[in-house]
Amino acid sequence: MELGKSKIVANVLSLGVLGGIEASWAPMVPFVKAHLQYDDAQFGNMLLAMGVGSVCALPTVGPLISKFGPRLVALAAGSCLALSLIAISFVLNPFLLPFFLALFGASLIALDVSANVNAVVIEKEFNRPIMSGLHGGYSFGTIVGSLFMALLLSLGFNLTLSAVIDSLLIVGAMFIFCRSLEKDVSSFNDDKGEDEKGPSKKYLLILPPAILILGSICFIAYGTEGAVLSWATVFATQNRGIDPTVAGYFYIFYAVAMTISRFSGNKIVKTIGSRKTVVIGGVMVCLGFFIAAMVQHQVGMMIGFFVVGLGAGNVIPQLISFAGNIKGVKVQTAISFINALGYSGILLGPVIIGHVSKFTSLEVSFEMLGVGFLIVAAVSFFLLKVKKD
Repeated sequence: MELGKSKIVANVLSLGVLGGIEASWAPMVPFVKAHLQYDDAQFGNMLLAMGVGSVCALPTVGPLISKFGPRLVALAAGSCLALSLIAISFVLNPFLLPFFLALFGASLIALDVSANVNAVVIEKEFNRPIMSGLHGGYSFGTIVGSLFMALLLSLGFNLTLSAVIDSLLIVGAMFIFCRSLEKDVSSFNDDKGEDEKGPSKKYLLILPPAILILGSICFIAYGTEGAVLSWATVFATQNRGIDPTVAGYFYIFYAVAMTISRFSGNKIVKTIGSRKTVVIGGVMVCLGFFIAAMVQHQVGMMIGFFVVGLGAGNVIPQLISFAGNIKGVKVQTAISFINALGYSGILLGPVIIGHVSKFTSLEVSFEMLGVGFLIVAAVSFFLLKVKKD
């Protein structure tokens, strides 16, 4: 395979593994929640462990990529991700489960950062917008992961066997096809003018304001995706009366829409630019959540989450592309930092949804997410017109 194409395939597959295993968790949620016999608030608190693991891993991911490169970090993280998902499927103990949820979250962030650092590097190499297309791999992975896991569960396989089959197939594909990930990112940082001997950029007060703002809106964007992942199937079963064995299929409406959005995203960004892409996407996400919440029928949920996926698909890829090219900051530092705040959203998002739902409803929680994405659109309108240099 031509080297350029193999690099793209490797990056698409690495993000596909991230999406595949992350989305495999969605069909498992109703079973885990039912086994623990938790209410929405209690289950939201349990999900806090996943976010804690993500945030705790972030300070180490950048240095690991600097030392070992994106490829080795991505392969190691993918392996840990598969093993932790399998453990979650059978360690349904309220004291041990948080540990494996934290490991799952830590592995997610390690694979996420390494794959996105790799994506920023090869986008620069190709000198054209390809970030949305690369993230199409993530979205396609969410379809494969959620669909395959839902299929296994609906065919009568138990939770653990389903997790084993699903995880091994997805990670096996990663080891076969992801060998062309970048081994080192130092030359990319040198081209950006990063002074390796200058003051460290890891300190908050030294980072450019654009990075701080990007991290803050990624808090909302990532938190929204995490909330959909953790609560969509619960919403389907609890609020729309859908059988738990098929509820996982309803997450797929969101995943399919996001995949369509991202694989067409390169052309969209080239035509209307990153700024308009993010702003229009944020407005669509808001509209989709209100449709899902206000239409009291499962068809409304299908349409609503489809619109959410269409809108959200190109938001995070464009924010990552913008952050990774801000001069004076190492790419791994920039991506790690905005993901630090972004994954804080994953830390708090599902928990907030659980507590709001307990005192109001999941419908109100989803409407709140829609308003949050309007804030992302408004801030991006002003931020993305700033030149990257």
